[in-house]
Amino acid sequence: MLDFSRLSLDFLKFEGADRLDLVNRLSTNKVDSIEKFKFQKTILTSDKGRFVDLLTLYNFGDFVFAACSEGNSANVMAYLDKYTIMDDFRTTDMAGTHETLLFIGDDAAKFAEEVFALDLSSLSESEFRVISGDSIDAIVSLNDDRFGGFHFIYSSNHSGYWNDRLFNGSLMTKYKMNELTGNEYEKKRIELGIPAFGKEMTELTNPLECGLNKYVSFTKGCYIGQEVIARLDAYDKISKHLVGILSDEDIPQGDKIGEVKIITGGKECGFVTSSLRSNGGSIGLGFVKTIFLDHNKEYGIKWNDNIRNCRITKLPFDMRN
Repeated sequence: MLDFSRLSLDFLKFEGADRLDLVNRLSTNKVDSIEKFKFQKTILTSDKGRFVDLLTLYNFGDFVFAACSEGNSANVMAYLDKYTIMDDFRTTDMAGTHETLLFIGDDAAKFAEEVFALDLSSLSESEFRVISGDSIDAIVSLNDDRFGGFHFIYSSNHSGYWNDRLFNGSLMTKYKMNELTGNEYEKKRIELGIPAFGKEMTELTNPLECGLNKYVSFTKGCYIGQEVIARLDAYDKISKHLVGILSDEDIPQGDKIGEVKIITGGKECGFVTSSLRSNGGSIGLGFVKTIFLDHNKEYGIKWNDNIRNCRITKLPFDMRN
């Protein structure tokens, strides 16, 4: 079985002698020494330590190809431009120019071996390969979140070529390939506890609250928002945590971030960020303030004047609870 999903991302191209140095000085991770054909994720944050975006930087040697969240490339460009003063740094907005596929499942490695002659086990977590076909190049890299599998990124101009190569009848049958619907992908994302931009990753949250510590360096020095994030880590002052939510009733999402509250003992203690109907009930993600966090407590969801029962769970979901 091989599942795949068409991901929606924007892309940018960074050029100039200071292309990595500038991003290193502005973002959470140490990215100034990424080797050629390696990639690294890093987070742009505001001066309050809140999300601007999560970037994936693919170093091609003479330029950096960067992935960011869908619909956010212009905002990322504006943020970088704000802090570009004397730097040799140029950004090109490449939103809409490339497409991304995520392949997951037990047969992902076999599929990569057959289609690309690529042994996924030979790739380090931070390495990507350029795959060529009739002078048409694409990128393959391991996916480092709980979905696992690998990413395949290719030019939208060559989508016909790659669709024919990846999804011909014999491969679809051999690997029992299944394209995840939007709801199926969202269900897996919620169950795995993977934060999404605009839902969990917002101006109300920071990387540590979302469990994205692996993309934060605590030794590299200053960046925008560094003082806030370093203080939260050093003094164990993370005020809220990302949790899973389970309910036998619908979990509303509301019209704006933070509108649907989580309550316990009659007190507001958090808010819902994602939700989806599942198996006769609902599942979701949200944030609960640290002082109220107890997986054995009874919780409720408050929306307007309505209150619905729910329980919270650690991530990824343990659906037995």
